[in-house]
Amino acid sequence: MDSAHPARKVFVPVLLLAVLCSCVTPARKAGETPEPPSGFLSSRWGATVDEVREAIRKDGNRWFQDSTDKVPCALYASGNYWDFSAIFSYLFTPTTRKLYRVDVTFSDIRAYEKAREHLIRTYKGPAYTQAEVEHWSWGDKSLVILQKDPTTVQVSFSSGPFLILNRKEGSGLR
Repeated sequence: MDSAHPARKVFVPVLLLAVLCSCVTPARKAGETPEPPSGFLSSRWGATVDEVREAIRKDGNRWFQDSTDKVPCALYASGNYWDFSAIFSYLFTPTTRKLYRVDVTFSDIRAYEKAREHLIRTYKGPAYTQAEVEHWSWGDKSLVILQKDPTTVQVSFSSGPFLILNRKEGSGLR
């Protein structure tokens, strides 16, 4: 019997383990997972219509339409975001009128790349990607969705817990 045979039995598995371990990409540590958005600009999820109006003013934007008395319960504002002109749609739950989602719509297609860069820098890579649609999601059901069509770019920020409340209250956007 070859005297190197027992050493080979140990050496080959150890070498294989070392090679395989060097190829593995480490998983994110718990502290590295970005937190979901706690709101949008100065508005916080669950804020009332009046609190959101004040936050819009504080952000230097201007609300121009209040449709919070009908479904979908929304407050619309205009201003700038990421250096582009934008329309902001603040959506509220139908019964308790709590902020659960903000859609930012740009008519300048160039906003897509700027938005994408910002979202990746803030939230890391998206959880889902397809042509011109990317989304980031969290365990509490919070979402950020970036999408583009031929004429507009839209980023939707939403709170998972308040999305669930919106569904329970019914009649709102889902």
